[in-house]
Amino acid sequence: MKILFFIHSLGGGGAERVASILLNHFCEKHDTYVAILTQKDESYPIDSRVKVIDNIVKCKIKGAHRILKYRNIYRTIKEVNPDIILSFLVEMNGDTIITNLLTRKKIIVSERNSTQHNKTFKKVICRKLLYPFADKVVYVSQEECSKSKIKNKTYIYNPKNFDSFNDYKQRSKTIIAIGSQHKWHQKGFDLLINAWAKIESHHPDWKLEILGRICKSPIKSQIEKLGIAKRVEFLGSSTDVASVLKQKSIYVLSSRYEGFPNSLLEAMSQGCACIAFNCYTGPKEIITDGVSGILVEDGNVADLSEKMNLLINDYELREKLSSGAVKESHRFDRNTIFSQWDELIESIVNNNI
Repeated sequence: MKILFFIHSLGGGGAERVASILLNHFCEKHDTYVAILTQKDESYPIDSRVKVIDNIVKCKIKGAHRILKYRNIYRTIKEVNPDIILSFLVEMNGDTIITNLLTRKKIIVSERNSTQHNKTFKKVICRKLLYPFADKVVYVSQEECSKSKIKNKTYIYNPKNFDSFNDYKQRSKTIIAIGSQHKWHQKGFDLLINAWAKIESHHPDWKLEILGRICKSPIKSQIEKLGIAKRVEFLGSSTDVASVLKQKSIYVLSSRYEGFPNSLLEAMSQGCACIAFNCYTGPKEIITDGVSGILVEDGNVADLSEKMNLLINDYELREKLSSGAVKESHRFDRNTIFSQWDELIESIVNNNI
């Protein structure tokens, strides 16, 4: 079978990471291609058996750029002649569906973030008018899927990225959060800082760390105004997130919204005791409250602060949640998720859906 995958880039990001994992799986059994439309930088390893196609349009004239983009997509589909097309992210999905109206190939498109918080006019039109032309639209959470009004839909969770690490001994007295600073508002880092500021003076041997790309944001000035600059550390990006996580005691997801919070699953798989806002969408489908983590009322800073304080003061509870988190993460093992993708692709290619 020939599989053709469209995505803007394979640079850093949750969707790009999942795309790379799926590509490396598909190429084990299928002739697999990936067409890149904006940049060829690869943040995640791609198997040499995956054929990477450069579809980057260098023309910057707006109208001409769009025409050339559609031309490149069309040429790629005709040249590869795939049995099925996959596309990730809403704008790429729309462009691929439009072009595929001419080529009439089987096509699966996937939403990778919250559609309720990602509502530009163009994206809303794409979802309403173009998604019905796909053979299947794949969401990353059951809640997101259930709210979609289109009929040709399903959901498949993201796969676990790391092998499990079930050892809670010798961890640093550290609370860690993950996310690029340019996404500070979505990731709720301002809420996390406020929650930490309420309790940090009671725990001088603990610190808060934020792992992710450092860039200009209002977070640093917020920290300075609160007088806690010495109690918060920005780690920057890391190529070995698993090694970082397995050293930390507590992970906090303070997001205002998510699609599927990959970093939460990563932290659980590495045995962190996890706290998460019960935001839209993902956390309540990953965490069993009180067993594999703690769910906090969405956006409730006081409650978040209280739960952070609770875990800091209770080693036995942290150890219990750590063990529960590792066990829970097995639901998202790669082979389980791969099987769901394989079954979906085969059923569409074989006209069983």
